[in-house]
Amino acid sequence: MPIITVNLLEGRSAENIEKMITQVSEAAASSLDAPIETVRVMVNEMPAHTFGIGGRPASVVMAERRAAASATSDGKTEAREEPG
Repeated sequence: MPIITVNLLEGRSAENIEKMITQVSEAAASSLDAPIETVRVMVNEMPAHTFGIGGRPASVVMAERRAAASATSDGKTEAREEPG
């Protein structure tokens, strides 16, 4: 029985999470040749302040990225996206 754990920062809609659960379950069943009824997906949502990116709280990094994207869309500066 495949058991898959997905850790996400909170903020996604229930519909998006449900879609992800379906697609992850289908991928696991197909790639592992397991009946989909045996696939389990556990989703852990966590607040951004409890997760770190590059030694900094994700909430801070995400706020900086939003500000940079906003400034770019206003034509003020050019933002560079970092993996996270």
